[in-house]
Amino acid sequence: MSLTRVVRLLRLALLTGSLGGFSAWGYTLTCEVQGSFPDMEKIAIKPATVSVNIDSIGNHLYVKIEGPKLYAMFVNTLTTEEFKGQDLTSKTSIWVKRTQIASQEETDIKITRQPVTLFASKDIQRYGKQLKFVVTGPCQLPA
Repeated sequence: MSLTRVVRLLRLALLTGSLGGFSAWGYTLTCEVQGSFPDMEKIAIKPATVSVNIDSIGNHLYVKIEGPKLYAMFVNTLTTEEFKGQDLTSKTSIWVKRTQIASQEETDIKITRQPVTLFASKDIQRYGKQLKFVVTGPCQLPA
């Protein structure tokens, strides 16, 4: 299934959910990624293979990266007292951003269509500083 089809299914799921119906679907990608701290170029991070799980329940998206601890991320489009979620999905990508309201720490995950590539980032405390951890790499669609 192509990412274009996933985006179409996503839009259909969102439309169905917004009309009061319940819909749910899931999709998993495998990505070969490299993480880095752009503000601390001398720190080397081992590349990793991660799974990216994309789920739609009703009119909300949930995207989770599973892999080594540093690479693990979770975002969704829900807005609560603690978090603000945003769906920035377009014709060319699935993109979800989540902000922790109290600290303003952000996590975002974007998957582009052509080529299928993961771009993700999260704010974390490391080495006594607030840093942005950035992840990029190509993904394989399931057969």
